[in-house]
Amino acid sequence: MSCLHLLSKSPASGLLELASKALVPGDALLLLEDGVYFQSQPQQLAALPAGVTIHFLEQDLLARGLHGALPENAGRIDYDGLVELCIRHDKTTSWF
Repeated sequence: MSCLHLLSKSPASGLLELASKALVPGDALLLLEDGVYFQSQPQQLAALPAGVTIHFLEQDLLARGLHGALPENAGRIDYDGLVELCIRHDKTTSWF
């Protein structure tokens, strides 16, 4: 069973370290709200387990003025993509 992990807090929260212990291959991590500030933390995202897909919510990147490139192991999604992720995964976990 795969899980979609939602992380909405900034890198300063330390939640990615906690969430990374629960991530397994086949899971997805969606960074939204202040979680999009991980855009500037590619080394932390690179340390996640192999086989975990990483996504940034496009609207939250734009709302925070983050227009730069994403880490190479991550992609952008819109709200339709968020719905698709929710459907694709068996469970959803929010980290807050």
